[in-house]
Amino acid sequence: MTKEVKENKLLKKSGKWGAILGITWIGLNIVIPLVLLRIPAVQKILVVLETKLPFDIPGVG
Repeated sequence: MTKEVKENKLLKKSGKWGAILGITWIGLNIVIPLVLLRIPAVQKILVVLETKLPFDIPGVG
């Protein structure tokens, strides 16, 4: 079985839902957190929470 045939089978198995789930995963795990970190109110909350943590996170603060 050639590589091209294997790729076609994978695309047929996932169908349209594979692309939808992939885009949703990227949005939930990458895009939304980056957008939230740009909001000043969220930044202030994170700074307050960071000072209340009982342990030190390297590279923060």
